Amino acid sequence: MEITIKDLENNLKTLPKELLGNVNDYIDFLKEKYLNKEKNNSSERMQEETFKLTENQKKNLDNQENLDDSEFQDQDEFLAELKNEYGLQN
Repeated sequence: MEITIKDLENNLKTLPKELLGNVNDYIDFLKEKYLNKEKNNSSERMQEETFKLTENQKKNLDNQENLDDSEFQDQDEFLAELKNEYGLQN
């Protein structure tokens, strides 16, 4: 049986007035919970979209997996090159 707004109204009419505040608070809680769930799902979808790689990007990453440390430039040399290239001072 599907619950309708009319069913809820009838239930609320038979409820002691002191409990109506509790019902209202619970409804607010459910709305907040649902909205947060929707926000999280939306955020997760955005992250999934952000991290989708093209086939070319995947190939580039796969090629980099087998690199060893000797193939990377020393950090100090790299920073010196950047400073030189962009005219930065120490």
